[in-house]
Amino acid sequence: MGMMSNNGGGMWSGLVGPVVFVQDKNGKTIVRSKPVYKKKKLTPKRQESCDRFTRGGDFIKPIYPFLKTSFTDWLEMKTARDAVRSYTLTYAVKQEQGKPVIDYPKFLISTGKRRAYHPVQQQREHTEVFLEWQPDSTQAFAHADDLLSVMGYVPQTGAYVFFEACATRAAAQVALELPEALAAAPVHFWATFSTPTGDSYAYSTYLGLL
Repeated sequence: MGMMSNNGGGMWSGLVGPVVFVQDKNGKTIVRSKPVYKKKKLTPKRQESCDRFTRGGDFIKPIYPFLKTSFTDWLEMKTARDAVRSYTLTYAVKQEQGKPVIDYPKFLISTGKRRAYHPVQQQREHTEVFLEWQPDSTQAFAHADDLLSVMGYVPQTGAYVFFEACATRAAAQVALELPEALAAAPVHFWATFSTPTGDSYAYSTYLGLL
């Protein structure tokens, strides 16, 4: 199977099986072997980098609509998107037994100048999660009407749960209800504060696996 064409001057060009007919700079028809492209094998270091990129990208993709808003400190990057990707791949993906995994305590769900969430206690029973924190409303970059947002990640299923703007900083505590399907599933939690308008967030706080 091949394709050939005649330019009207007796010269042929095209592809027939494993050979190619082409014209050189003098107008003569020459025959060449069809180029064979081989995929270059990645070095171990390059493969590790690609695997890290894939793992980090897969983790942040489902929650990116939230992250692109909550990363209000761009960490010297040009955009929130760049900040999310750069930080996650650099600091929140680690190698464990030769495979890239998420370093949950270092993962951030937000960045910014609001005063961070300071936990007092947290506990969970079945689907209810109780959180208590220091209001800190008298300190810099903290206001009583700052809004608390909490995100959970279920490693067994890869699912996320969100509780956006679920309490004010001044409330100092909140009870959250998880879906019944997660009653027996361990969940990683993060908490953060933002202004009521959402134009500035705090650096998020990892609450642990509950």
